Amino acid sequence: MNSNLANQLLASIMKWDAQTLASERAALEFMGSMKYDAYDRYMPGMRFMSSLVQWLNDIEEEDRDEAYKFIKEKLVFISSTQMNYLVDLLYDSKIRPILLDMATTETGMPSYKRSSNVVHNRFEIEKRSALVVGLSDGAHTDILRRSAGFSNEQVLTNYYPDGKKLKDMLDELRKDDKLKSIEKPYFRRIFLIDDFTASGKSFIRYDESDGKYHGKLKKIIDELCTRGYVEKGQKIEHLSYLLNPEQKIQIDILFSIATEKAKTSIKDNLDDYLKSVGWQDKVEFNIHIVQLLEDKLSNDIKSDNNLVRVLKKDKHFVEECVISKSYKVGKNDSPWLGFDECALPVVLAHNTPNNSLPIIWQDAERFHGLFPRISRH
Repeated sequence: MNSNLANQLLASIMKWDAQTLASERAALEFMGSMKYDAYDRYMPGMRFMSSLVQWLNDIEEEDRDEAYKFIKEKLVFISSTQMNYLVDLLYDSKIRPILLDMATTETGMPSYKRSSNVVHNRFEIEKRSALVVGLSDGAHTDILRRSAGFSNEQVLTNYYPDGKKLKDMLDELRKDDKLKSIEKPYFRRIFLIDDFTASGKSFIRYDESDGKYHGKLKKIIDELCTRGYVEKGQKIEHLSYLLNPEQKIQIDILFSIATEKAKTSIKDNLDDYLKSVGWQDKVEFNIHIVQLLEDKLSNDIKSDNNLVRVLKKDKHFVEECVISKSYKVGKNDSPWLGFDECALPVVLAHNTPNNSLPIIWQDAERFHGLFPRISRH
């Protein structure tokens, strides 16, 4: 759809006069060219303006002004450039200070002598002894590795490596000249990396239906705390192979973007899981977030009665397109607010999370989302 046709259709759908169209078109074209046109899930040839026209056309006439106002005033779009920048910040703003604290403590130096050679040398040891694990394909561990200067042999793109990979990593660690003063070194600190979480439920949650904990963090904690064993004459190793069994496991969970809700949920559920298996004294963890999405972001949506009225209309909410088995894992009394009722007005350049409002991302024959989502489930 060419821009002139899109403008004419937009004016017709919104019932704008020439002056209003000229004013609004400038803002929309700016938003499109700066960010929205680069949405990865648009089909070839699709642009923000043409998607907006189709989206507004699917919304009931009396609700179009409210829907348009929402897009202009409340939508949060994280571009690929912004996400990469946040990943770059992970090292300098979160990981480096942690490693520097470790080096200062290990050397017994006061904080005002952090720039000394003694602390610097120990910092290099702590940095090489850090294990970095990506928790999803969106973790961008490649960007982090380059910006931080980590070795290939201390970064894992998944948390189920085979035994040979684990052996190679530990062998390379022990060959490194930076650690030559240490007898039989192990990895000392684990950094678990991901790009985004809104509810925290995919990381760890308690399922009342089976009375068990599920999620990525549950699995990786098990990997770190379970020792290797022999099965059918073959030694099966876990991530624990990389760690000193006599030392407490130190874990830092880092997100480029996360909500306050997710941080609280992950902390509470992970604490409860560790207590349930008796590992609360074996594992210490901290959660770090570069860009925190405050609860106010979703609370503003939920308290906007006019917008909620639009979101929940049958014409604007396609239940069969939104609700799935995985969707029901979260709170589901008001499914038009997104997975676990997170009510986020957030779009990520590579995909729209299902925690965002379905009116943004659902893509059905009778209603086309402004930023259609590709489901990972």
